[in-house]
Amino acid sequence: MTRQPINFFKILRWKNVLIYILLQTGLYFILSGKHFDIKDGWFFLVLSMIFYGIGGNLQNNLLDYEIDRQKPDFIPFNKTSYLILFIISEILGVIFAFTAFYQTFAPTLLYAALLIPVLLSLYNYFLKKWPLVGNISIAVLTALAIVIPVYYAKNLTIQPIYLYLLLTMAFGITLLRELVKDMEDMIYEQAYNYNTLPIINLKISKLVFVVISIMTWLVLWSFRRYFSENTFNILLTISSLFIIFSLIKVYKNEYETATKLLKAWMVAGIIFIFLL
Repeated sequence: MTRQPINFFKILRWKNVLIYILLQTGLYFILSGKHFDIKDGWFFLVLSMIFYGIGGNLQNNLLDYEIDRQKPDFIPFNKTSYLILFIISEILGVIFAFTAFYQTFAPTLLYAALLIPVLLSLYNYFLKKWPLVGNISIAVLTALAIVIPVYYAKNLTIQPIYLYLLLTMAFGITLLRELVKDMEDMIYEQAYNYNTLPIINLKISKLVFVVISIMTWLVLWSFRRYFSENTFNILLTISSLFIIFSLIKVYKNEYETATKLLKAWMVAGIIFIFLL
């Protein structure tokens, strides 16, 4: 009984939720000049994205129950309880999205915020079984969940060029993580009509990982003129090291370690934002 709350938070991927909260908090206090206003829409937009993310995780766990139970680290759970929690999470996400819309009256906000759970369900039911399509869709959703609170909150102003960098880096790192996770899970998923890229061809999947890594590095390099030389050199060095070590681990088939390295890259990016 004592481990049930711990197991529950593991299934909800609490680390991802914490990373998201830290990122949004850092962005908010940098862009708002450390002035918090609960009426600017940001707080409820972040809550909406959090509950949509939790709902997406619960839905994914329910749909992949038979696959996940084959894994050595599988944590059993009651499906009925999780279905109820999924419904509650989605309802709360919608309520908070409407609250943020009431505060901001941004014309496209409601469409953007309500599109997230629809796309998550589409991903969980269909897209994640297709090669690269599922990976790209979850990377887009991650980028949207980051940009929506920053873009629509009334008191936040961010230069478009930095917003583009934030989006592209979030997209690239998430896409790399999703590719690695597919490699890690391919032995479990291939018996359940999944056609992820590693199942089709593992060598091509690793080659795609290399290509996306290089493209992400080049995107970062293209933004060098918008930072001071020392700041950019630190950012580029840290990112280069994470890319190199992740590539090494992928080609050694140490996928779990590669996933942790990519998540650490995200955390390093958040720390970098705080330092800036």
